[in-house]
Amino acid sequence: MTVSYNKRPADDLAHLAWCLLVALRLAQQEGRAVTALQQHLFIMNWLSTAQKRKLFPKTVARDILWLLTQGRQHGSDARLVRKVDFIWRTSRNILEQQSALFRFAYFTETLKSAGWQDYLLSETEWVAYSRKETVRQAIYTPQAQLPLSFSELGELTAPLELRLTGDTEGILPLLTQYCLRAEQRPDEQGFHILMLMPDHT
Repeated sequence: MTVSYNKRPADDLAHLAWCLLVALRLAQQEGRAVTALQQHLFIMNWLSTAQKRKLFPKTVARDILWLLTQGRQHGSDARLVRKVDFIWRTSRNILEQQSALFRFAYFTETLKSAGWQDYLLSETEWVAYSRKETVRQAIYTPQAQLPLSFSELGELTAPLELRLTGDTEGILPLLTQYCLRAEQRPDEQGFHILMLMPDHT
């Protein structure tokens, strides 16, 4: 599955996300959406109502459908609150103000939403080029390298190598969407290699 993210008009997306976040906040204050499950059910009901009544422009119909599909497939594990918050931040150009670690975390979340697997490898596994043979689409990150590449503030201070398997055609554009910069390196041991680069290099 090729990873892709189709941009929508920023104002329409921002309006959708903002309305949902405000509605959720009001429900929380009223005690109707306190737990994670309650928040999930509230968002699903809100989105279903918005879809049925066509409350928003057609330009965001696919976004509403995508969120509903995520919620139905994964239940509360879909983390819809985080996804809607991310949509709002992205559409309002707030994403680039977040730390690199924050953006990288959302990048991996998007891959997982697209059916990818995300693996943190120990130093031994990383050196041995360990991989899950039964998994086609996967991203592998060296766990020991994370605290060396990211500062306590979440800034990327040193290059971070990523190994991927599967169709990586949309990966670089997706990284750009998340305000992350990466360089493609020669394949190794059956892996596609990307080097996540600090902004200042």
